[in-house]
Amino acid sequence: MSDETERYSSIVGRAFPGGEYTIAPWRAWLLADALGDDPYDPTPPPVLAWMASVGGKGLTWDELFAWFDATADDGPMFGEHRTTMHAPLSYGRYRVTGSITSFDRKVGRRTGTFDIVGYEFDLWRGDEKVATCWNSLVLPRKDAS
Repeated sequence: MSDETERYSSIVGRAFPGGEYTIAPWRAWLLADALGDDPYDPTPPPVLAWMASVGGKGLTWDELFAWFDATADDGPMFGEHRTTMHAPLSYGRYRVTGSITSFDRKVGRRTGTFDIVGYEFDLWRGDEKVATCWNSLVLPRKDAS
């Protein structure tokens, strides 16, 4: 394992600063309308759990990329996503917590070297965990092995 790979692997477990996100009725209405859902449904669309989690992570995408010595110019890509709803969403303020959950270096014949970074956010309403959103980023690497 290279020093670089060891350094990135050591980031697993690092917590995001976290923060808050407010699910407002107007945002839920616009999102439901754009998705072809019922904008008058009193329960906000579940995709708002993901939007709230990334919106309240407490740092910018560029700051997250920098944890792994990457930038937006490197062409990072959204990998996988999974949302688990523990309770229905409602309007109001949520607290966001999360951390880096995994790091994997891969080498593809055609793509070259790339890193896959897993991260997870929990969305809280008071003491109740409402949703868990797991995601991955694909970070292309130049001249790495």
